Amino acid sequence: MKYQLALARLFKPNKYALYRTTPLRYIFLHLLILSTLLAAPAASQFLQSMTSLSQLIADKSEDIPDFTIKNAQLHLPSHQEKVIHLTYGTVTFTENDAGLASDQFTFSKHHIMIKGIDPISYHNFSTITDRASMLDALTTFSSSIYFYFGLIAFTLVMIQFFIILIKLASVSLAAHMAAVAFRRKSRYMNWLKITTFLLTPAVLMQYTGLLVPNTLTYPLSWCIIILLTCLAIYHLPVIKKTRQTN
Repeated sequence: MKYQLALARLFKPNKYALYRTTPLRYIFLHLLILSTLLAAPAASQFLQSMTSLSQLIADKSEDIPDFTIKNAQLHLPSHQEKVIHLTYGTVTFTENDAGLASDQFTFSKHHIMIKGIDPISYHNFSTITDRASMLDALTTFSSSIYFYFGLIAFTLVMIQFFIILIKLASVSLAAHMAAVAFRRKSRYMNWLKITTFLLTPAVLMQYTGLLVPNTLTYPLSWCIIILLTCLAIYHLPVIKKTRQTN
């Protein structure tokens, strides 16, 4: 399969220039695969949180405290914190501003915190004012959990796709300018194809950083891009000097 041949070419820097012959359908397929790979950890975390939400409603609803929300602030009976243990973590109701590290959901004093997502103010959930209204809202939400997961997953993939396109365009422009400066035969449109596949090891490095957080993975990914781009420039055909006749 031509797509597999294109992937195998990553291990042969002297053939990087041949990426210019790769059909566009394989270019878009590869970009989509890279985008999906980068979006997968966040999508998986969201699905895990939604699964915990379903378990909370189905099996642990009686453990939810009889709280109230007034002026976008959570109030618990006797100010007593409540931790509910689920299969994939915990759900905490607290009047503090933070919950436990194991929380999939934290209903804190001023926000609802979902693991992996920025805190959301109670102002955005005006229909939730107490335990009963929260159960109604969460029951409605959990009944369409796979629809929301599909929507979120699609959005995450499209965000990553857009980010990769920006990186692709920028790196390709820089590579084209460098190739011209070193008198190599170069076309910007060819570099878009070449860079699409050269981004693969860097994306794999970023993916590793998402699974096992490490501050070095992002700069290392750029080092990989620069190294592979330099190899590609080196193996491009040299522009021959034209002889001047008297």
